[in-house]
Amino acid sequence: MWCRTLLAVLLPAWAQEATLLEQSLAGDDECLDRDQCAANALQLKARQTADFEVVEEWVELDYDWPTPLDRQRAIESGEFVPQNNVLAGLKICGPEVAKRCEQETKFVTVPRWATGVPATLNTIVKNATGQSVLRPWPSKEVQVPGDCKNIQYVQSMEIDSQGVMWVIDVGRKYFTNESAADDSCPPKLVFIDVPTGKIMDTYIFPNDVAHYKGAFLNDIVLDEAHGFAYISNTGNTPSDLGAVIVYDRQHKKSRRVACNSTRAETGAKLVIHGTDYSKLLQGLPTDGIALSPEGRLYYSPLGGLHLYSIDTAVLRDFSSDVAPKVQDHGKKPSNSDGMTFGSDGNLFFGGMTTNTLYRWRPDTSLEYSVRVAEDPTNLWWIDTFAWDNLGNLYLTTNKLNTWFFGSVKGPKMDFSGANGPNFRIVKVPVGTDSYIDGQKRSEE
Repeated sequence: MWCRTLLAVLLPAWAQEATLLEQSLAGDDECLDRDQCAANALQLKARQTADFEVVEEWVELDYDWPTPLDRQRAIESGEFVPQNNVLAGLKICGPEVAKRCEQETKFVTVPRWATGVPATLNTIVKNATGQSVLRPWPSKEVQVPGDCKNIQYVQSMEIDSQGVMWVIDVGRKYFTNESAADDSCPPKLVFIDVPTGKIMDTYIFPNDVAHYKGAFLNDIVLDEAHGFAYISNTGNTPSDLGAVIVYDRQHKKSRRVACNSTRAETGAKLVIHGTDYSKLLQGLPTDGIALSPEGRLYYSPLGGLHLYSIDTAVLRDFSSDVAPKVQDHGKKPSNSDGMTFGSDGNLFFGGMTTNTLYRWRPDTSLEYSVRVAEDPTNLWWIDTFAWDNLGNLYLTTNKLNTWFFGSVKGPKMDFSGANGPNFRIVKVPVGTDSYIDGQKRSEE
């Protein structure tokens, strides 16, 4: 019966095919030891991959320019450098996410890692020729670089059930080019009402929480019940070696949590599409961050395999000593960028070395992470996740190793189109909704 139980854990009902499951259980009596059962189950789970749909793809990102002449002038002035525009963050707001979002809208971010990014926060629209392009949101005017009151650089964001977008403004920008790097603006949170596009509030992080010349606020999750946000800080600079940032909206205060679990990890073998990026990636600390519906925070370094977690009650107590209460769950099957929880309590994360979307139940070992979908082309560097609360998980992929490291190692991102699209938005049916929806269910 142990083997039957293990299979039930690894293969939730929504992913099972009745015939396959019956066949797998037929030999249950012959499965006499746990190692054999685990091996059989792991073989079976590898066959349980979901269909997915590429809903958007681009060789090169472009914007909704008033006229072709405006676009040309932007290129000539350096305002728009097409090859410096990379797809990263993604969120969706529709009636199932927030009732006030009457029509479904996809929001995406384009990091200002380099100059020539006209807008860092955008919606996706169709232009006059039917092409999907980016439209600055809530406007281009509130994203003009150089004025610290404006939005400078958005890596990621989250939308709560009231239709408010919590936007991470990294502040620092252009840091892939030493001569252009600009650390003049502090990191902040910007609250935008999605239906109206009105900026409601702004919170500037203190320098001792997010160092103005070293922090890299990366991804964000929301604890709606308590009004808290948890942010991964992928610093990787002498002044910031990585942390988790905690923000209390009610009291407008924040804290920095830094310990061994938030710092970079060494020793992982990281091979992406045949190129070894171990030395280039292993210095990168906490990146992916996810909140379970029950209120436990999970995080992992970009350049390592270990997954950690902590009860958010500890994080909300600003006097608490966090490090002794961190749990190490062991190693994921691959390092990952973004991660997210579904309302069903499953963690979803990408496999950068395996071109795979994984699902994992926290009450099992990470070695039993299930391959939900895999594809060497369409799932090349899974970056960020979004939920539509209709049973679908959306994700961005962006071949980011070729953009960041192509000039020093491995292939360089090809903007000619000869090697196909560089950026994609992929829709995967997973039969569950967002962790925020799960929080609401937990409260009922």
